[in-house]
Amino acid sequence: MSDATAMTSRRAVLALLLCGTAARAAGIEPLITRPITLPQGKVDLTLQGTYTSWSYGLFGLTRPGSFDGETLALGVDVGATDRVQVGLGVALPVHPSASFGSVLATALFLAEPTFAMRLDGGYERVGVNGDPTQVNVSHTNRYFGALGANIKIPITEAIAFVTGQNGAVQFGHFQNVGDSAGLYFGATAFTQASSDFLVISGGGGGSSAIVGINLPAGLLVQPDPRVAITLQAGYSAVFLTSGVTGTLHFVPLALEAVVTPAPPLDIGARFSLGGYVGASGDDRVSLNASYFDLRAVMVWLRVHV
Repeated sequence: MSDATAMTSRRAVLALLLCGTAARAAGIEPLITRPITLPQGKVDLTLQGTYTSWSYGLFGLTRPGSFDGETLALGVDVGATDRVQVGLGVALPVHPSASFGSVLATALFLAEPTFAMRLDGGYERVGVNGDPTQVNVSHTNRYFGALGANIKIPITEAIAFVTGQNGAVQFGHFQNVGDSAGLYFGATAFTQASSDFLVISGGGGGSSAIVGINLPAGLLVQPDPRVAITLQAGYSAVFLTSGVTGTLHFVPLALEAVVTPAPPLDIGARFSLGGYVGASGDDRVSLNASYFDLRAVMVWLRVHV
């Protein structure tokens, strides 16, 4: 075979490979160009696992190491119309000490192609879980409501300004930590990871009412139709409004990646830092923590039906 014939053959093979890759990618809609709300009749099913790690220095504890734990969340989101999306999510602490955790309902209302209002409401059973013969199991019922937005404004074809999330289980960070017993805090005890601007929660058992104000922002980069990377940051204030009063301040930071190997499937992962920077108000209001002491890893599978 002559050199010219060999070169022509290699070029033909390369062209076929490129065409095949393009054909496979053609059915994948990049995250950056997807509608904020699901089209009418479309359904997203999400399975999300969260690993939470808090340093033992929190709350004045001096034991070396960390509190660690995991939660599992299940969510379904439905396009009720092309401009309205509704969803339902359930979060369960699974380790240490499996138990019931949180349930929430979500609705998004599309105002503009780049902007949708988000409403959330739900119930959480927070407290200590475990073997009642070994630990003092106790729970508090908390109810919450939240208001936010899902915004996606393109800057270039591959970069967009984003804030908020559009899935039910993406409401916030469902936090479960512990050692011999599980301490479930849910998503409303510390709201710095919430996708909503305003979160209000309260309950019985003498628990404080909590108001969370969040100013989240992010930069989404889509280097390939199959891969989206988002850097998330912002500011959060958590107000304790009854009992001991004061404010916790956070500058959270997160890095998220979403891979779409096939049109019906997204695989996501997020690493986040709570970013605690201090407290104001009552001297008793403090986490005794550093910026890096509240950490979390979330992974999820989302199937588009």
